[in-house]
Amino acid sequence: MKSCHTPVMVDEMLDFFSDVDLKIFFDSTLGAGGHSEAIFKSHPEIVTLIGCDRDPMALATSSSRLDPWKDKLQLFHGNHIDLDYMCKSISVSNVDGFFLT
Repeated sequence: MKSCHTPVMVDEMLDFFSDVDLKIFFDSTLGAGGHSEAIFKSHPEIVTLIGCDRDPMALATSSSRLDPWKDKLQLFHGNHIDLDYMCKSISVSNVDGFFLT
């Protein structure tokens, strides 16, 4: 499944996190997965990427796009206000970076 969506803040996001050791990352509006794909490629040290979206179709699209990292990916239907629940459900106690859009 190829996405036709082009993420618009990739350069800014990658620049912001360029010197950050990201083990756990949270993408609050996963969408088609473009920003998460870029952060995975730039930060191979990521152990877990938590992604959420309120749109089930977006979750399906991003899941396909992010398949190369499926062992590091935790997807949730919801939004950032559910982060505490998401972290507890996968036994994560801290997050090193957030992308909130």
